[in-house]
Parts: sequence; structure tokens; C-alpha cells
Amino acid sequence: MLPDMQHRRTFIFDYRLLLGLCIVSPYVLSETFGQSELVYEWTSLELDWPSDTERNQALRSGTYVPDRNVIAGIKVYKNDVYLTVPRWSWTSGVPITLANVVMVQGQPKLHPFPDWATQKQGDCRALQYVQSMEIDPNTGLLYAIDTGRVGIGFGLNPLNLCPPKLVVFDLNTRQEVDRYEFPENVVSNDNNFLNDIVLHYVDGRVRYAYISDVSEGRLHVYDFETRSSHNFEDPSMLAEGGNGSVIHINGKDYTFQVAVDGIAISPDFKYLYFCPLSGYNLYQIPTSALTSSTATDTTKPRMVGKKVAQSGGIAFGTKRLYFGAMGMNAVYYWDVEADQLTQRVATSGVKMATQTEVVRNDATMQWPDTLAFDNQGWLWFVSNRLQLFVTGSMDFTGSDGANMRVWKVFVNETGYLCDADVRTRTTIVG
Repeated sequence: MLPDMQHRRTFIFDYRLLLGLCIVSPYVLSETFGQSELVYEWTSLELDWPSDTERNQALRSGTYVPDRNVIAGIKVYKNDVYLTVPRWSWTSGVPITLANVVMVQGQPKLHPFPDWATQKQGDCRALQYVQSMEIDPNTGLLYAIDTGRVGIGFGLNPLNLCPPKLVVFDLNTRQEVDRYEFPENVVSNDNNFLNDIVLHYVDGRVRYAYISDVSEGRLHVYDFETRSSHNFEDPSMLAEGGNGSVIHINGKDYTFQVAVDGIAISPDFKYLYFCPLSGYNLYQIPTSALTSSTATDTTKPRMVGKKVAQSGGIAFGTKRLYFGAMGMNAVYYWDVEADQLTQRVATSGVKMATQTEVVRNDATMQWPDTLAFDNQGWLWFVSNRLQLFVTGSMDFTGSDGANMRVWKVFVNETGYLCDADVRTRTTIVG
């Protein structure tokens, strides 16, 4: 090959890296931004049991109590929807904690992922309590965070069963491919509440995981290369208190003292964003300040603005930061790029000036929490009336309609991980 042809080939490849390959498929571009669709709904969760006999046995023994099961986390891979069922308010009655949705005779049911054995409470080889997970669309790997504890809701006496861990599954084979147990000096065995997780790509592969801990009000950082972990904490990660702890939903006030909850990472992996559930403030911190346990960088989190409402889940697409607005029964977004252009500042100095409603429904979108993207331009989220569940006032009879719903809304962008294996490469093979 001639020298100038080699140069041209490399130039074209570099240009694709700079642009990124996260392009929504052309056939979905006819959708309208903000168009929402109800995908699944349940009054009470139903599982995909091996047989009716096993279901009835579980009901009689108390290992399955339908009213103790509520969905929380959501992620989407290809055509499959994955959900978590935290063993939060009870120490029994929740037989599975990680599942994928299957249709059985026209009804959505939760099938244990990867299998029933991996859900066994008290077996430390299995999952004990999964609140959130992340799916890497580039590899088909699912990263689940397990507290190792059950019954960790407010005012309860939890069972501290197993060490907290991060478990990685291959969705294509339904096999576990990796796990890491956190040492006690990083994640407490008897006080953690591992809540949310994001992944950080470096040079074409996942290098770090950031995990929020509600109980300890801090972030845990795991390095996949060195197989080591450490913490980062700051007063901004604690519950704000005052009005920030009171969430007003449909005419009623609910008080929550919850520290750092939702976390999101920018698509260039340079900044992590976080917010306590109990509060309105959204913070930003460079990932360079998080990745080394011995770093001397004194960079502190920077408040970028106040959200219109308190949030649980937050998530970055390729352009915007999305968040649930609890007290408004809505999902909003912050157009970071638009504010940067208007303010003529870099990402490190941008303020959250624009907040735009994506979708809202006071009856059917109560407690819009965990968010997820597919590769067709849709943002998925769970609404689960959690404010009613934790106060013991959720109606499981059906007279008040469905309690838990899975929604998707068209936003014409994909998630922060899209094509990160290509975008983050520093070594290019021509």
C-alpha cells in the first residue's frame, strides 16, 4: 500500500472514532421525541415458576409473599428487559432479586437471572440483594452489585448474610464470568446499602466501576485491572435535610433521609455526577479525582445546580443527563451541551440552567426511578409507587390500578456506554 493511502486509511478511522458510532437506527427516526409507551405493568409481581406445585409450596412456606416484592432497577439489552427485586423491607418472602421479563400466556412474568440457584438467600455463592446493575452493550456483560444483606429498609433489623460483592454475568451464555468481594475496610458487611453503579471505559475496555452507598454516604471505586477498591466521600454526598428530605407526591408528604443515590457518568468518562435522594442539588466531580486511592488531587465535588425535584435514578445518554423528578411524577433532562454553548464554558464550569420535562403522569408515573437506554433511541424507566410501598399503604388488590410499570420514552439517543470500546481507544490499529 502506498504511504499516502496508509495515511488516508488511518485518517478515516480516526475520524470515525472522533464522531462515535452511536447512531440511532434510521427506521425509528419517525418517532416523536417524548412519545411514551407502557411496556409492562403489574398490580403484584408474578414469577415464572418451574411449576404450579413449586409456586404453591413457596406461598405456603412464606418464601414467596407477593406483597413483599417490588421492582426497582432496570436495564435493557437487545430485546430483553432486566429488572431487580430488592429484598428491602423484609427478610423473607422475596424469592428472586435479579430477573429478566418473559411472556407466559400473554402475561409478563419475572424469570430468575441467570437461574433459580443464583437467587438462594443465605448462600453466599448466590445473589442476596441486588438494587441496581449495569449492562455494557458492547460486550453483553451485566454487572450486578450485591449488598450481601436483606431487610435493610428503614427501621428494620437486617440479616447480614454474606460479604458485599460485584458479580459479572455474560448475557449471551447466562454464565457468571467474574466476581469481586469487597474487603470490610472498603464496604461494610453490616452497614452497606450499595445502590447504583456506572462503568468507566479506558482504552477500549471497562477499567473502573463507581458504586453509590446510601448507608455510608460515599462512593466505592473498583479497579478491574488491579482488582482493588477504595472509597471517596464528601459532605455533599449526605442527605441535605430540611425541605430536601420531604418529597411531596400527589398531595402527600413523604420524608426520606437518604444520602447519595443516583450516579451518572459523562459519555467521555471525564466527569461523574451524583445526587442524594434527599435533596435537590446535583454535583459533578472529575473521575481523575476518584480513580486513585493515593491521589493527592484535592478536587472537591462542584454543585452544578438544583434540580426541579428530588431524584433517585439519573443517567447520561450521548448528549443529555436524564433524571426522575419524584415529586412531579415525571422524567426531566438537562441539556448539558446547550448550556455550555450559552454560557461559553467548558464542562468543568457549566451550570444547570435548562431543565426540560420529557414525560409526566400523576397517576401512572409515581416514583420514576431507575433509567436505562436501548440502542433504538428509547429511554426506559420504572415507576413503582415506592412511597406507598415503604409506608405500607400500597394497594395490592387492584382497586387502585397497577402499582409497578415499565415505561419507555423516545429521546433519539443511546446511553453513555454506546461504542465506548471504540471511542476510548488510544491505540489505533490501521
